[in-house]
Amino acid sequence: MPELPEVETVKRGLAKTITGKTIAFFTCDTKKMLNQPLPFYQKTLKGLKIMALDRRAKMIIIRLSKDWNILVHLKMTGQLVYCGGRKSVIGGHPIKEGFEKDPNRFTHATFAFTDKSRLFFNDVRKFGWVRLFRGAELAKVLGHELGPEPLEKSYTIEAFQRELQKRPNNRIKQFLMDNKNVVGIGNIYSDEICYYAKVRPDRRVRTLKESEIKLLFKGIKHILSEAIKYEGTSISDYVNALGEAGAYTKKLKVYGRYDEKCLKCRGVVRRLKIGGRTSSFCPECQK
Repeated sequence: MPELPEVETVKRGLAKTITGKTIAFFTCDTKKMLNQPLPFYQKTLKGLKIMALDRRAKMIIIRLSKDWNILVHLKMTGQLVYCGGRKSVIGGHPIKEGFEKDPNRFTHATFAFTDKSRLFFNDVRKFGWVRLFRGAELAKVLGHELGPEPLEKSYTIEAFQRELQKRPNNRIKQFLMDNKNVVGIGNIYSDEICYYAKVRPDRRVRTLKESEIKLLFKGIKHILSEAIKYEGTSISDYVNALGEAGAYTKKLKVYGRYDEKCLKCRGVVRRLKIGGRTSSFCPECQK
């Protein structure tokens, strides 16, 4: 599943392309992807203008005129593809049909714009969704059980420490991946943050020293910012807004590198299961 840096990258790429466009028509062939009947979407969306694109956690927000909003979640295999003349913009899970063949058998929702360009939502496994909300309702949805945005200035080390104190028995990796504590961090970046802070991902939160807490907090800010800078990580389920693999893949220190040599100490990167997820770490560098 794309994590915060990947979703942010897709959002930025699409924002440059579809902002300002007016929706002429919308269609969807999968009822479970919608939170209202399809005719309601079609009646409501026709004539609305795309004002801006935002992100909350791992979701993309398409802000429309008249206080309407589309909330998009790519989940495991979702993909957004813009096609307009010779220009194509793609982001999310790579699909074998490629954006040259859109729409394809995995296309389940389509936004058609008045200038004849289109935005397709493709999803191999149909786990993703495209939901329609008014502004006030959207604010409630986005605030429900979602923690702070890690890259916001308001997310301080004091806020981080307060959340840690509430969950002393959590494994560090599990704490980082829980959207109630902080949003947008998944399997990839939790491993990288723990490596940055030199702590094992399976340690309990209560065992953390003050110096380690500071390093974890710094790691959250640094790793996520760097991953956005390099347009995300491509392992098996993500390409950026140009349909390319995210360049942060080459920057990974431990994720997916088990049984390989640690880049720092030359020891061997190991893996273990934490809460059903595979985690990679260096036993020499992380204590």
